[in-house]
Amino acid sequence: MRPVSVDPAQLEALEKGLSTHFGFSAFREGQADVVDDVLRGKNTVVVMPTGAGKSLCFQLPAMLLEGTALVVSPLIALMQDQVDALTARGIPATFINSSIGDGERAARTRAMREGRYKLVYVAPERFKSEAFVQAVLESHVSLYAIDEAHCISQWGHDFRPDYALLGQVRKRLRPPRTVALTATATPEVRDDIVKVLLLKDPTIHVAGFDRPNLFLEVTQVSGDDDKRRAAVALAREAGSGIVYCSTRKQAEGLYEHLAKSGVDAVLYHAGLEDEERRLAQERFMQSKTAVAVATNAFGMGIDKPSLRFVAHAGIPRAVEAYYQEIGRAGRDGQPARAVLLFNHADVYTQERLIQSNFPSETLFVDLWNALRHLEVFDKGVHLLASQVGASEFEVSAALKVLEREGLLARGGKGEGHYEVRVLPSAEGHHARNADARTLLGSLRSTIPHAGRVSAELSTLGARAGLDEETARHALSLLEKAKVVAVKRPFAGRVVTVLRHESWRELGVDLTRLRRQEQGQLLLLKRMTDYAYSKRCRRAFVLRYFGEDAHFGQSCGACDVCQGARLVIPEKEPREKGTALKVLPDQYSHFAAEELKRFRRELAQDLGVPPFIIFNDQTLFSLAAALPANQEEFLRVKGTGPSRWERFGPKILDLCRLARAAGDVPQRTAVAVKRRR
Repeated sequence: MRPVSVDPAQLEALEKGLSTHFGFSAFREGQADVVDDVLRGKNTVVVMPTGAGKSLCFQLPAMLLEGTALVVSPLIALMQDQVDALTARGIPATFINSSIGDGERAARTRAMREGRYKLVYVAPERFKSEAFVQAVLESHVSLYAIDEAHCISQWGHDFRPDYALLGQVRKRLRPPRTVALTATATPEVRDDIVKVLLLKDPTIHVAGFDRPNLFLEVTQVSGDDDKRRAAVALAREAGSGIVYCSTRKQAEGLYEHLAKSGVDAVLYHAGLEDEERRLAQERFMQSKTAVAVATNAFGMGIDKPSLRFVAHAGIPRAVEAYYQEIGRAGRDGQPARAVLLFNHADVYTQERLIQSNFPSETLFVDLWNALRHLEVFDKGVHLLASQVGASEFEVSAALKVLEREGLLARGGKGEGHYEVRVLPSAEGHHARNADARTLLGSLRSTIPHAGRVSAELSTLGARAGLDEETARHALSLLEKAKVVAVKRPFAGRVVTVLRHESWRELGVDLTRLRRQEQGQLLLLKRMTDYAYSKRCRRAFVLRYFGEDAHFGQSCGACDVCQGARLVIPEKEPREKGTALKVLPDQYSHFAAEELKRFRRELAQDLGVPPFIIFNDQTLFSLAAALPANQEEFLRVKGTGPSRWERFGPKILDLCRLARAAGDVPQRTAVAVKRRR
């Protein structure tokens, strides 16, 4: 740990406050320096990894200063967790966001104005309310803290437009001190944070990124089968861990394989029901051996010190996101592993996803032409996507941009009137759940015999004294018990068109969108550089985040310096003896040799094994088919859209040369031996 620069007398005072309010005897690396600067009234930018104790850097000053600390946070769940932890320590804290009703929100705002809280957590969109801003101006704000501050930057991996307004908010509030905190800010992102928040000569603190107990490793894999066997090996060698997957489908497939292999596996992704996710998280936290197979929806607020590994079955989009996720391993200080199961094909997939998130102008034109003559569209994104010949993902991204430009408005999911009918089976029914009983009683008193009610969910809940989410859950329980019949509103988001001019007349500038797209592709390129790095991975990470690599030539904690640890078990052959991969018995020798040369040169340029480009089976199948167009190319097993985008036209040229040379497929018996 590096020495603390705080004056000894001041450090003693800070440690006393730390013990009194939080029960800790000593600061973690970097915390004391940050707290000291904040108390001195300096505007401060703090970059510390997940688990390093960023929250204390504003929570302790909040307790030592007169007034209320206003904390901006993007996630409702994290606000709830932090407020619960603070109130458990007897610290007066609250949050004000959309998860609470209007009455409660007003009561908490009034209490903030009266100075009854030391910390108030708010979502950035709260500042769109002029009434709330006025309430803050009438409060005694001691500190303006922005958590997850990388959301400010368009170069960050998690840019959020509402965060871009926080500088103007700060200008209005004129707080005595500002602290911006993030786990994942590169130098470019830090510059953006300073610029957007209008900070003049702030103090920058970067600390805690060096995790010598975390062994960093990248293992080349050829596909999902390798990833599954690697995950099983890790679970058996290391113990409890997390395997992050790029998609829900991949997570479900990997989870099934681990479970069949006898691994204590749990599945977690946003597509599961709330109760399923809660039970999965509980089981994972309680078991010493559980392995969570999850999308990146899993992890926020997860603090399991005994986590022995974090693996990624697909390449993340940014080093920032990757380091944040692997930082959940080994928090007890004991050895832990961070393994990236890397296949370059995953990079192509991420590139396509990024490009889909930043649609082309052609798509915007087509989409606007489909909407501009309507007042309201309520048929769902899938229908819009089919009309314009694009994916639902692309259309959803374009709709967000059009909404941001003020051209349309989108309602919330499932907004509108619920039609509820109490069934005869409700007579004598006693729901086990208290909220369900309350809602049923309210419905019985409201709805005439054999009648029905049509109202928004918030109204149904208010009549029963329940908030909207509680009413939603209670209604679902009553429906499952066949006590009520429910007709729900349109499940998607209703689109209201606000303007009707042609696309050209609207004058929409997509320059910022294109800049963001390039920024996201650059972040992915840096993550790919990490995967291909031939030098110390630990030093790569520290340099990336602007921290010095203060160890010698060998870090002792990565595969480049110490050698690989993970060995993927060989796939068991179906039959004993040598397995044969039978290639096509007719193919063009000219095309095969040219394709081999092209594959070899491309593999050298990319620094990947040739089979990553395409394997022998695909190569000889192409030489046999000699495709003349995209459709014929995609018929060949092992190609696919991503390979067409990357090198399909070049392969068509090689096949065209083979036909021009008269080298047509010739009958030859070929079998390639593959090691057991």
